[in-house]
Amino acid sequence: MPGWFILIFPLTVGIVADRLVTSWIGRKFDSRHWTAADLFGFTLWKTLSSTVPLLMFAAGVDAIGDLSVAGIFWIVSAAILALFARIRLRAAEGFKPRPVKSGELFKQSFAMAQRMGIPLKGIFVVPAGRGQLMNAFSLPGHIGMTDICVHRIKGAQRDFFIGHELAHNQLRHGWKKLRIVAGTYLIMAALSFFLPHLTVVWQVLLRFGLILIPLMVSNAVARRFEFAADRAAVEVTEEPEAAIRALGALYYFSGVPARLGSFQELFLTPPSLGKRINAIARVGNVSVEKVNKIRRQFDEEAERLAVRI
Repeated sequence: MPGWFILIFPLTVGIVADRLVTSWIGRKFDSRHWTAADLFGFTLWKTLSSTVPLLMFAAGVDAIGDLSVAGIFWIVSAAILALFARIRLRAAEGFKPRPVKSGELFKQSFAMAQRMGIPLKGIFVVPAGRGQLMNAFSLPGHIGMTDICVHRIKGAQRDFFIGHELAHNQLRHGWKKLRIVAGTYLIMAALSFFLPHLTVVWQVLLRFGLILIPLMVSNAVARRFEFAADRAAVEVTEEPEAAIRALGALYYFSGVPARLGSFQELFLTPPSLGKRINAIARVGNVSVEKVNKIRRQFDEEAERLAVRI
């Protein structure tokens, strides 16, 4: 058994235990209606969609470094498991999309898609399931929102979210990210062939790099695409202040940290709220005074609810 596996396996067990305990505690604070079976399923698929594929990829890199064909099997299997487990994770979270055929959201979405020249095929609303998730999504030819988002966000702020998701479609961000991440993993796998020719210290450093770099590249690409979608949404709605307020509400209700350090941001998909606000202010020519006023309103509202954004 590889030495790295002996070191990482206890860490994986600890991550699983931490997720189980955190989810159990979180359900009390977030009003989630989770049973013990729900928590176990969520923890299982969360681990199988992230931690286990990462270990399998590491095993593949180790095998390729030993010039074993089994390495390719481990890497391909890791990708398949991650995709399948992510789908199952959504089901475990209670996500069951339902199509929207009429109403304000339907009209707003198709009107904006027409202005942007996007062939929108459909819209769906995703019940937040057992949690209280507030988010919006895009798939090829489709966009969606959780019902929490639909109920809480209205008017120009909702237009921003619609424009944001339509921009992801228009700019083909999903396919671009898939190609970039797949290419990064292929490059990392190719580099693993140099492992036997390196000293032990460099082998250890390269192995960690082969695992961390694709993750960091994936997150960096996702953050860049978020900025691009924000910019496109502001340009089509021409409501930068509404966009800033909409993002503030999203970060608050989703529990996403609004202030992140540069190092923290390397390992997260969403950019910090401050950076997104500043980027929108530049695109929409919002003055510093106006941005600061909106920030103060965020903080006052958060303090009123005993939470600081």
